[in-house]
Amino acid sequence: MAHILTMGEMMMRLTPPSHQRLVQTNDFHVYFGGAEANVAMNMAQFGHDASLLTALPANAMGEAAKRRLRTAGVHTNTIVNQGRRLGLYYVEEGYSVKPAEVIYDRADASVWELVDTALDWEQLLAGVDVFHVSGITPALGPAMHNLTMTALKEAASRGVQVSFDCNYRAKLWSPAEAKASFEAILSYVDVCFIGHKDFVYLLGMEGDEAFSPEQLERLYDQAARKYQISTMASTHRTAASASTNSLTGYYYDGSRLHASSTVSFDLLERVGGGDSFASGILHGVLQENWEPQQIVDFATGSSVLKHMVYGDSNQFDEAYVLQFVENQDNDVKR
Repeated sequence: MAHILTMGEMMMRLTPPSHQRLVQTNDFHVYFGGAEANVAMNMAQFGHDASLLTALPANAMGEAAKRRLRTAGVHTNTIVNQGRRLGLYYVEEGYSVKPAEVIYDRADASVWELVDTALDWEQLLAGVDVFHVSGITPALGPAMHNLTMTALKEAASRGVQVSFDCNYRAKLWSPAEAKASFEAILSYVDVCFIGHKDFVYLLGMEGDEAFSPEQLERLYDQAARKYQISTMASTHRTAASASTNSLTGYYYDGSRLHASSTVSFDLLERVGGGDSFASGILHGVLQENWEPQQIVDFATGSSVLKHMVYGDSNQFDEAYVLQFVENQDNDVKR
């Protein structure tokens, strides 16, 4: 299996039980996650050697976050033990036609300590096959964008495959800020998780608001030529309600677009679904003999299954996902 290094902020999520509102609850369910932490935990679940580069406070909250990583099989030797606090975010679950609500409380979080830490990139990237980061990390501010650029350049100079998930968050930065950052980042990327709205609204490519596979393939063709990206992927989600969704996965292998079957499902929670799809694509790409269709089917199955459990990361190994995909295919054929 491969050696994966991800870089980004790990946070604590607080969610009221039983679909209560934040203003009414006296209790919270506690989870640990974050886009890059989720990918590290998911990849470890699939059998890979995974590590997370981040900073956590040297207190009980930091230790709790590390224990969650260790439980998932993620190495914690690349974590800097500095800073004042663990970032928080609060999620009020959606239900039926009521949307979910998210509130961030991440000011002065420990992850900022990475900016002023003398990181030994030679040691950090030794033996690493894939370096993964998301657009959330550079969105935290100019200094974090600069750190992301440094990491990408260090990885690319050593022949490490670079994976990037655009993961645009409107609460963190403007489309113009994201565009400037992404334009600099994409030239170093080998595997990119990017959807048609990212191309149209963030990168300024010509396209319609309405989704179509034909438009997505055209945009992927253009991006492959412009940024020299060999692999791209995304999902298309249709939400009948906050608790009933349909999901289709798309995977571009450098020459053509491959689509999974569309899966309709009722969900427990949506958090981490995109990270599970990205992890599924990465896992499939790293297999020597997987065909494109198997890769996108596996990634979509991984994402759908994440919606069936609580927590920010997936809880299913490769064998379980493969069996789930096979069962879905058999249901379609009946």
